[in-house]
Amino acid sequence: MKEVKQRVGVGNVKAITMKGVNHYTKDGEQWKGGTHKMDDGKLHSGKTHTENSQALVHKDELDDSPAPFKLREVNSPMKCWKTHRKVGMKKSPSGRKKNGKVVMVNDCKKR
Repeated sequence: MKEVKQRVGVGNVKAITMKGVNHYTKDGEQWKGGTHKMDDGKLHSGKTHTENSQALVHKDELDDSPAPFKLREVNSPMKCWKTHRKVGMKKSPSGRKKNGKVVMVNDCKKR
């Protein structure tokens, strides 16, 4: 479940908090204990920071682990218009990149 909170003192910026999403240690074990956030926004194990605290991540951030689900991006080109059909994939005309690679989008042609 996504919860959006208004951040105080930073203008009209909102922070997205993922509630009910499991967290994992870097070695892939699910963390069920207390957590705390560091000043840089990263989540660590334990109610307070100690020398034994570990960085925690979501499952999709683990190496070689498929995400259990993926949130749909707002402008994601998942389908063609009803009057068009998908004929393949092409590089994004805007040259938009994700993780250093040009994003592939649907190539839609009029029916």
